[in-house]
Amino acid sequence: MTAGERQTHLAKNAAAAGLGFCAGAAVAYLFDPARGRSRRAKGRDKAAHATHELRDGLGVLSRDLANRSRGSAAAVRYRVAGRSTDDRVLYERVRAELGRHVSYPHAVEVHVQDRRVTLHGDVLEGEEERVRRAVRHIPGVKGVETRWTTYRDAAESPRLQGAGRRREPVPELLQQQWSPTARFLAGTAAAGMMALPGGLPRPVAWAIRGAGALLAARVATNLPLRRLTGLKAGRHAVDITEGISIDAPASTVWSLVSDYSIFPRFMPDVLEVRRSADGRTSHWTISGPAGTPIRFDATEIRREEGREIAWQSAEGELIAHTGSLTLAEQPDGRTRVQVRLAYNPVAGVAGHAVARLLGANPARKLREDLMRLRSYAESRRQPVGSPGV
Repeated sequence: MTAGERQTHLAKNAAAAGLGFCAGAAVAYLFDPARGRSRRAKGRDKAAHATHELRDGLGVLSRDLANRSRGSAAAVRYRVAGRSTDDRVLYERVRAELGRHVSYPHAVEVHVQDRRVTLHGDVLEGEEERVRRAVRHIPGVKGVETRWTTYRDAAESPRLQGAGRRREPVPELLQQQWSPTARFLAGTAAAGMMALPGGLPRPVAWAIRGAGALLAARVATNLPLRRLTGLKAGRHAVDITEGISIDAPASTVWSLVSDYSIFPRFMPDVLEVRRSADGRTSHWTISGPAGTPIRFDATEIRREEGREIAWQSAEGELIAHTGSLTLAEQPDGRTRVQVRLAYNPVAGVAGHAVARLLGANPARKLREDLMRLRSYAESRRQPVGSPGV
């Protein structure tokens, strides 16, 4: 047996051993005498849920593909048949196009006669040529004449006041959220890149496959790459929202959530909280992975007494985050607590997914902390008619 054949044989044996180990672990997990039955039931529920999600997703994709196909056909008809149109329709087309290229479309007057467009009014100097070119390419326009006044700065004209903003179209692949059709096409491209044949040099092939894997992650999560990787995502790579209703008045709950120093009483992961002299900055020590203490500073950015607190981590912290806590009184006398948390873990959403696999699930911890807050607050609630303390 040659060295190459020996390596191939060892690789096959290792793969078979790994598959056997995984199969044995799965059987032991699912058929455990104590919890196997509940685990199998939970697996069936998740499979049914995934089937429903897949069916709904396929329905959304088919409708989106059909709608975009009709839209593309309409665009072709617009370019071909739109050249023979009356002045009224052409006027509406020009007005619609102005909003994409002019910061202050209300300051521009449009006149159309015999399919010739005349533009009056005021416009910024840097937008003049772009608008003229865009209007000239509208189907049906024979010519464009500009009789407007150009300004370097909006402050030079009374008509160019207010918050001006062009509504330029954003290409599909540069948007935060991709449409189902774009995700389908990008996913197909990612599969083709990862199934690349081995004829290319190894570094090039691995680079293309790596790009395909990154594109597949973008398609699967429908999140921008900066949030997936955590690079330049600020404090908003992962968003978590949790809420709970507490059978206690809002004043009682507020006295607990507004005083960070008592958090260690009902949050076991919070070891210590110290507030600065001004009360706006707090110094936290929490229990991290394997009990390792993690220290960070947070600053209040908004406080509405009795209703809301918002905070963010100090600049330069390892895990940048921001969040808010809101209280709302309910008609039955209970208090609704809503927490919104956005943070950027190491490696972004990918790091968050790895942390969940390892058991460090921030969403679950937040939910557990809210349940402890409810128990603590309800234990301090006074019965109706009892004297104050």
